[in-house]
Parts: sequence; structure tokens; C-alpha cells
Amino acid sequence: MNVPTAVSRTRPPAAKTQCRQRPPPLHYQVSHAIDLSWLRVTTITTIAIELLVKRALYRTLARVRRSRSGGTPTEKSAAPSSLAPRLPQEVVEIVIAYLTYDMRSLRACTLTCYSWYIAAVPHLHHTLTIIDGYSGDRRFEWPNPIRYMHMLGLLPLVKKLSVRFDSAYRGGFCPKRFNCCILRQFSALSNVRELVMDHLNIPKFMPRIRRYFGHFLPTVRSLALRKPMGSRRQIIYFIGLFQSLQDLTLHDDALVFRKKLADLMLVPLSVPPLQGRLTIRGHTDVDLLEDMISLFGGLKFSRLCLYNVAWMRLLLHACAKTLRTMDLCHIDPRRE
Repeated sequence: MNVPTAVSRTRPPAAKTQCRQRPPPLHYQVSHAIDLSWLRVTTITTIAIELLVKRALYRTLARVRRSRSGGTPTEKSAAPSSLAPRLPQEVVEIVIAYLTYDMRSLRACTLTCYSWYIAAVPHLHHTLTIIDGYSGDRRFEWPNPIRYMHMLGLLPLVKKLSVRFDSAYRGGFCPKRFNCCILRQFSALSNVRELVMDHLNIPKFMPRIRRYFGHFLPTVRSLALRKPMGSRRQIIYFIGLFQSLQDLTLHDDALVFRKKLADLMLVPLSVPPLQGRLTIRGHTDVDLLEDMISLFGGLKFSRLCLYNVAWMRLLLHACAKTLRTMDLCHIDPRRE
């Protein structure tokens, strides 16, 4: 007879509970942070004391060496290392005026001392040239020079601005070249006296042309337009914006558009003096000058420079009372 065996009913082993580590108490964290901050303060204080001790030691050694060499510290420090800072500012400006076209010497003068830097910087940044974006040199591409000089605060020193584009591709010089940032930087050119513009698209700037060129109006004395784009009235309107204009230069043929009824209503806002030099290169439209004479009430140029111009009687008659010098040439010597 089989005796049934007792079945052992044992409990399964209990699962090990994961023990979570309790965070340290708050007072321990605060004390640890205080110790770290105190350690940092102590380290900084120790470094500062070491620097002061070394400075005092070096000064003491320098005084001992000067006394052993036979001179007193006051005599050595009173004598400047060079005579450049002792020159009057008027003499420095006269000396630097002879280096106007030597950029390498002007850069060397800016590194001499502060007085020479003040006298040389206006000559060094006198001219700003901006060329088309397809030239290959990104330093002079639009608008990189304006951004760089505006960052350094040098745009008010520019006296001559030359914006040169190789062709009228992409609409020439038009508002598409600007945005809010570039326009603000472009407006910092507040002391320009000579303005040279290539392929200026005047119709694109109308009627808010003063928004882009308003800061030039009181200061510009010389204006050069090479192949301006627009009607005759628009070109004359642009010339009439400059209240103190003396010299005018027209290069090559003007790209004159068809007349519109709105153009006949354009009247120059002011009559510039135009008592300096008139330079014409190429076969400029005769009707443009006739309209200019009628709208400005005549011309008062004292010098005429005509290159490859077939007609002269009109200009001689308009400037008969003020003309003093006239240059005539069948071929432009500058080949522009």
C-alpha cells in the first residue's frame, strides 16, 4: 500500500525590493554650497595677493636697477621715448597731408601715436569704392564695405563715394540692393562731398528718392553719373536734389526711357549753383542739356571739359558769361 507523501508547501522567495537612496538633508546641501563658494573666494583672493606681491617686487627691482645705472626714476620717466607726441597737432596734419595718396605710409602713421592716428584716419578712409557683386573680390562687393565700416564707425569720415557696377544687369543700382539694415548703414554717410554713381536706375527710386539719397543733399559738391537710367526730366530732377552742387560729370550715353505724362510734371526741387566744372564724356543727349538749361534758368559753369562731343555751341552760349577755361579732346585720355 502506497503511503502518500506530504507535499511541502513552501512560500516563494520574496522579490527583492529596490532600495532608493534618500537625498541628503537640506542643511547638508547648503553647507556644501557654502564650502564651495568659500573655496572659490579664497582661491581668487590668494591669486590677487600673489599678483600684487609680484607687481611690487618688479617695481622695486626696477627702481634698484635705475638707481644703480646712475639716473633717478623721475628723470627717466619724464623723457618720452619719441618726439612724435610732443609735436603740435597743426604740424602733424601738415606732415600727413603730403601722404594723402600713400596708403601704406598712412597705415604706419596710425600706429605711431594717438595724435598721428587722429590726423591720418580721415585721409585713410577718404574714399569708399563699392563695385558689382560679380567682380571676384568680396571685400569690395555691395554691401560688405558699408557693413564693415559702419561696424567700426568710419562712415562719417568718407568724403568720396563711388558705386560702380559693370553693367545694368539686375536693374542697375536700384532699391532692390537695400534692406532696412543696409539703408540705415547707408544713411550714415553724412559727409560725402563727391558722389559717383554707375547705372543709377532713377525710376525705381521714384517717388521716394529722398529716402535713399536725402542724407547726401546738403553736403555733395560733385556729382558724376555714368549711364543713368531714366527720362530726361527724372535725371534733371535727381540733379536738382543737391542744393550745393558745383561740379557735374556725365559719362557716355544716358539710357533715356520714353517720356510719360507724369515726367512732364517733374520740376527740380531746387536750382543748384553749378558754378564749377562740367565734364561730358561721350555722346550725351543734347535734349537733356536743353531741358537742363530751361529748367535751371541757364548754366553758370566756369570750366568745360568736353571729350568726344560733336556739339559745343549750345554750351558756349549758355556759359558765355561765366566760362573761364575749356578743354576739348576728340578722345578721352582716361578711356572711360
